[in-house]
Amino acid sequence: MDTLQGQFLIAPPALVEPNFHRTIVLVLQHDDSGALGLVMNRPTNSEIDQIWEIMTGTSLASEGVLYVGGPVEGPIMMLHTRPELSEQTVMPGLYVSSQKSNLAKLVSEKALPYKVFSGYAGWSEGQLEAEIQQGGWLVTHASPEDVFKTLDNPWKHLCEQLGNNVLQAATGQRSIPPNPELN
Repeated sequence: MDTLQGQFLIAPPALVEPNFHRTIVLVLQHDDSGALGLVMNRPTNSEIDQIWEIMTGTSLASEGVLYVGGPVEGPIMMLHTRPELSEQTVMPGLYVSSQKSNLAKLVSEKALPYKVFSGYAGWSEGQLEAEIQQGGWLVTHASPEDVFKTLDNPWKHLCEQLGNNVLQAATGQRSIPPNPELN
């Protein structure tokens, strides 16, 4: 089995399940026992400093939005670029932390870039592979730059990028001409 760790799962336009409609999920772990990922494009109305005060009882002057990482409750997780403060490598240059001491250092040192998540997406053994085979997810390459890129509509951007890659592979063209009838 090839691992999907470090890849993006993109919900296809027809996926209407409310937890994953028009989402992008970064796969953090994927092996024979299942998979775990974070929804990348579901910001909340909560700021990181608000959740920090709830977690620790102390205030924190930090900017940033808390993201809904998925429908499964779990620890607060942070994606970042500091290997010395990580518990896991997602891909070269991208790490994840959930230990309170590492989160505190990352946030207090303003170790940008980072994204903070509450909850995660999880799949049991073989479940993700079956969903992909049934057309439930599109899979594409991810990079640390993609994870921290700020876009108005990242789902639409990745769908267009994926569509252009498919088009180029099939036709040799990078995009559809304004009037395809002229071809």
